[in-house]
Amino acid sequence: MALVRPAQSLSQDGEPVRGLLLFAAKDAQHKPVLDCLLALLDKQQQDKLWTADAAALVKLLSEPELDGVARVFTVTNPHGLHARPSALLVKAVKEFNSQIWVSNLDGDGKPVNAKSLMKVVSLGVRHGHRLAFTAQGSDAEAAINHIGQLIADGLGEGGAA
Repeated sequence: MALVRPAQSLSQDGEPVRGLLLFAAKDAQHKPVLDCLLALLDKQQQDKLWTADAAALVKLLSEPELDGVARVFTVTNPHGLHARPSALLVKAVKEFNSQIWVSNLDGDGKPVNAKSLMKVVSLGVRHGHRLAFTAQGSDAEAAINHIGQLIADGLGEGGAA
């Protein structure tokens, strides 16, 4: 992927040219990038492309931006989210109709489906890590509130030692 921004103002057919975005991929590897790009255009947020630094640009075009109810909670369990507290969290999340994602802000930060035990455990959450939850759907607010309470209660383990 390459982004070129002109040093001087340019125009084409009377329209300003902010830059040129090029990318190449093997097979269908370009599809996720196109999906992110189309989402930006659909939300009329293309200006983010022209103002982002390199790291932010890669994130814009590789990680879909999640809309919905979002909150960050800190894990107080002494041993983090090992199998038992993760299973309790996933079981509770599955009770809601909303789509719910979680990312470990102190890990790689990539969102995963919070209804998947394998994906939640793979986040590698330790004591003190911050989890960002995003929920979309009719019961999103209730889901996020319930998740926050579960985490505050220590996910069945009573929290910090």
